[in-house]
Amino acid sequence: MDSYLELVRHRIEDRGANVLQNVEKFGEAQLRFTVRIFADCLDEETRKRLLGNYSEYLTESEIREFVKGFIPAYTEYALVELVEKKRDGERFDPPWLTQEEYQEMSVREKWPRIADNLNEVASLQLCRELAKTGLLLRPYMLSDPGFNEGALEFALYFDLRDRLGGLSEEELRSVAASVAPLVDRAVSTGAGEECEETLRRIRMLVGKAAGLSLDPQELIGSLMERYPREGPPGWKVRELSKTLETMSLRDLRLTAFVHLDLLTAEETREIVSPFVSRWPSFFEIPSRYLRELILAIVERIPDRALTFFFERYSGGRMTMTPGASFFVWKLMPEEEKIERLREDNARMDQAMMARHLARYLMSGMPEELVDAGRQIALLTDNGFPVNHGSILKTLGGEAGDLRLRKLYDEVTILSLRMMSAPENERHELYREIRLRIAEAAGISPNTMRGGS
Repeated sequence: MDSYLELVRHRIEDRGANVLQNVEKFGEAQLRFTVRIFADCLDEETRKRLLGNYSEYLTESEIREFVKGFIPAYTEYALVELVEKKRDGERFDPPWLTQEEYQEMSVREKWPRIADNLNEVASLQLCRELAKTGLLLRPYMLSDPGFNEGALEFALYFDLRDRLGGLSEEELRSVAASVAPLVDRAVSTGAGEECEETLRRIRMLVGKAAGLSLDPQELIGSLMERYPREGPPGWKVRELSKTLETMSLRDLRLTAFVHLDLLTAEETREIVSPFVSRWPSFFEIPSRYLRELILAIVERIPDRALTFFFERYSGGRMTMTPGASFFVWKLMPEEEKIERLREDNARMDQAMMARHLARYLMSGMPEELVDAGRQIALLTDNGFPVNHGSILKTLGGEAGDLRLRKLYDEVTILSLRMMSAPENERHELYREIRLRIAEAAGISPNTMRGGS
């Protein structure tokens, strides 16, 4: 029978070969996740060397090419580390644990080892392990070895890891010494309220050490959100420009519609009219000029996206004005949030507000409002312009601007409070918002998408 070292060596080699064999099938998010998994098993010096100028804001094809070179280099590194750590036999306590073994062990399995050998754990590894305990949301996660990789799907993990990296060695090990007995207590109490409360204490302790005043559970964003959350200047235009070159005429038209939806009427006149006026209709614009039109819009409004009108409530990404950073928004008092949202609203015109309200009526659940694919599909749904027109006809016009703005302000505050409410209450609150919009616009609730 092969030794442990031989078994693991074969597994590492086979895994690397399997990734390279299938890398052409990976989508953009899967490619980024692949890099995250392996980068989480590198020491600081090797991370800098192997990752180089890698960024999650590279295009999909660029990340794929990076992965093709990164995986063999990582495999070589992992094999060297394996031999080094096990040269004196199969030992599974710090400092003889490989970084992959840390990633493979469940929380309940590795934290007693960390506690007993605290000074033997590298600082970067300690930051990783503490950051992961900051994401212990449910008791089952204590025993789930897949939890370690699952944590990498959230940008919050990297926020916590990097913030903890700013602590001194003494501070870092002091936090770990405080977390260890709490992990032991959570494991011993099993699933139940006592365990849930202990996990909350662990999260709060880690969050406080990272400079956060909220339970990290309140700061979790969407899956596979790019990290860092803010991309380099011009990345959207660069990424989009390459994507547009591969699009069919039909897809270019739909992409143009998406970007037109982001504009006020005045912006449409300024940016779009010079393009459209050269052809009898929008549908006769050639591919080349559609690409130029889309890029002209993005260069003018690089910080807007189709779902920001709703994402702003949970993450501070404003529609018309500069947004707040994720953590700043989460820690901001409600009164200040409302003030920022109203400043954003003031920059919108009637047509834009009516489009946003129509999207509420056409989306049966709040989750659909942050689903870009779903919101893009509405642009070709006959019900969307009908609801949009009904809202404008009933509430808009020269005499109705105040009525529409009053409703939009009401929906803004209700949406903010909905997204601050417990998750199990949000669907009912969302239903009430949609009914309020329908009532104000004179639209029958029975005609709303997803029902009333």
